[in-house]
Amino acid sequence: MTILSSPLLAKAGFSHAFPARDASDASLLAALGVARVVQVKQVHGARAVLASEAEGQEGDAIVGLEPGVAVGVRVADCVPVLVADEASGGVAAIHAGWRGVVAGVVRAGVERLAPGRPVAAIGPCIGACCFEVGLEVAEQVGFVVHRRGDKAYVDLRAAVRAQLEALGVERRRIEDVAGCTRHEPELFHSFRRDGAQSGRMLAAIVARR
Repeated sequence: MTILSSPLLAKAGFSHAFPARDASDASLLAALGVARVVQVKQVHGARAVLASEAEGQEGDAIVGLEPGVAVGVRVADCVPVLVADEASGGVAAIHAGWRGVVAGVVRAGVERLAPGRPVAAIGPCIGACCFEVGLEVAEQVGFVVHRRGDKAYVDLRAAVRAQLEALGVERRRIEDVAGCTRHEPELFHSFRRDGAQSGRMLAAIVARR
């Protein structure tokens, strides 16, 4: 069982996990020490939802403010972003695909959390090495690594990091948890690689006092 983590979040005292494809939901719950991870129906938008109001809701960012509440998002190429506030103990889990990045899901999640001392981790996702999109999408997202004909390779990690910094999260308090989902089939699920057969990985974080 492989569960990746952010030393930065761990040092701040937040239980969290970026599971690889061989980690079951049960093993994730055991690793986090919780009975449940609160989730919402993800729709590639920019809506942020409080965990206390999440039942039956659609959204792509979920915020937990009560100690012991775990929130999470499922990914298979999109960027999982875990944000914590050292001041309040609150947390946010954000699902940031290219549509969410363009729509402002990172801002929505961070602003709903309203952190005083934010720290963030950007989890395994499709890397710039593999994220090929049309030029129209590339122009919306930005952070183009290189172009090839009518296609371009885009760095979603860099786009998310830039948005976090623009929201006041210090560069030194943002950590990348390495891994390209499409490029590493032994570790990660990838929709780009496996299509409809792809599974999903549940990245999660627990609010603390």
